Amino acid sequence: MSTAWHDFRPQRQLLNSNFDGYRLSLDPLAQYHLKFDDFLQVQKDYELEQDNYTFNSIKGFKSLNQLVKNPWSNDEHLYFIDQNHAIQQIDVSSNQSLSHLQQPIAVYQLAKPTLYGSMMFINEKHVCVCDGRSTITILNTETTKWKVVFEQDFDEYVHSPIRLLHAIEFEGAIHIVLGCIQTDCQLTWLTLSSNELKLIRRRTLIGKKWPDFVCLESNGQGIYIVAEGVYKFTFDSVSEVKQPEELPKKSVLEKIPSSLQYIWSQTHCTIDLEIDTPSSNDQQEFSVQIDSDRVRCSLGSEIIIDAQVLHSIDEKESSYSIVKDKTSQLSISLQKIKPGLFWNEVFESGRSIDGQVKLVDFTETDEDIKQPYNNQQLEECDEYTNENETFLTRFHGDTHQITHQGIIPNQILFTTLNPPSLCIRHDVDGLIWHLHTISSDNEQTPWTHEATLNAFGYVQASKQNRKFLSIPSDYSYALISDLQTHLYLYKQSTPTVDSSLRNRKSGQVVSNIAKQHMISLENHQDILGLITTHERIYILLSNQLSTIVI
Repeated sequence: MSTAWHDFRPQRQLLNSNFDGYRLSLDPLAQYHLKFDDFLQVQKDYELEQDNYTFNSIKGFKSLNQLVKNPWSNDEHLYFIDQNHAIQQIDVSSNQSLSHLQQPIAVYQLAKPTLYGSMMFINEKHVCVCDGRSTITILNTETTKWKVVFEQDFDEYVHSPIRLLHAIEFEGAIHIVLGCIQTDCQLTWLTLSSNELKLIRRRTLIGKKWPDFVCLESNGQGIYIVAEGVYKFTFDSVSEVKQPEELPKKSVLEKIPSSLQYIWSQTHCTIDLEIDTPSSNDQQEFSVQIDSDRVRCSLGSEIIIDAQVLHSIDEKESSYSIVKDKTSQLSISLQKIKPGLFWNEVFESGRSIDGQVKLVDFTETDEDIKQPYNNQQLEECDEYTNENETFLTRFHGDTHQITHQGIIPNQILFTTLNPPSLCIRHDVDGLIWHLHTISSDNEQTPWTHEATLNAFGYVQASKQNRKFLSIPSDYSYALISDLQTHLYLYKQSTPTVDSSLRNRKSGQVVSNIAKQHMISLENHQDILGLITTHERIYILLSNQLSTIVI
């Protein structure tokens, strides 16, 4: 099964190059606070020990969102794990007065002390709980006191601490993904039978860097992983994982001994080659011939390239040029017949001098896009460099093969699991990309651009103390929380009531306006959890739940 490469091409109708910025609003937003009883405290962040204080550990086990809501249920309940290892429930339903919320009630007491425990609802009446050490528990939530329906210690397969990354249920099977760090970063994919609630399959994937995002498809057939580098399957209890054999490649491209070499790169539409030659050579000595499937190039009597290209090219649109300076540079531009097709190499057979690849942003197109900002307006906080490529990869759970793959073109701002989405910076904006369930390999688009958060990439870059970034399901606003005290609310453009409002520079009537609110909490404790809905924002502190009405 071949890998289908896909790029991240935005929907132009969802981009707003005329966005005029956010207007600071002084309109007060109602705040309500529920202070917990003195004996009740939220579990503390995981304290890394000296021997595991690494980049992967910090990325995987620090600053997790500890406030949980059941996305499958209409009940307005919030959950968290307290310092005594009990699951607490807060009723925030509409029949409850926000100024007189009842104290949290314990719905389940974990049998063993947790190590930064976490939980995730897999359907309306079942929740998966991870104690952070090695035990997975599935609870039935239909009664006031939750009951255990499954519990197993997986210390034989995982290394403490572990983190619950995703859990779903589909057609009689429960799928759970756990993350831990051994020599490498390890993802353990567990499959349980929903009826008998016993382990029926275990799969393992290994990678060098802790993933930025992991999610299972809704049908349990595949898994998406976003990480620097690429993960690979190493074990499957049902079917053997066949690693690709490192067979010596039969040389079909003969290397021409020469002091010259070419450097090549590719864009959405072209393959570009550059060859530096000594300046003493005369321009007339070069000979270049470009056909639909072959390139021939010589320097005097010396053949540089005489090889067949990997894929067909448009010889009429292809060209070459020679630039003479201290050295002479021969540049060849080959026009792809199929724009967007990813080339692994330039030539597949024939004769050629040595070549090296030059990495560029493959997702760029040759279409002129109106840039909504001036480069001189960018500040130091807007700089983002990613030395290593970050890949979004979709694996088939049965064949263990990569079916779809793409290079993340820019900084990942945040991720969500319901629905599985990435927010990726694009110029100054934040673009929401939904990941889809693939029913037939290589024929569907695995991810699509669904919404745009105007200028969100720009504003979040200036928030040096940011901890959580979140949006409601309707994308009506975006929220950034600091480590403590402050939150920043960015409402997307809405029609203005006063039609007389005009732009100072252009004089045009402003028909839509986007507002910014800066929110300060009375309690200056660390923010441990955050949930955003269309009408409310819930903020979890160590001994308090704060609610902000939008």
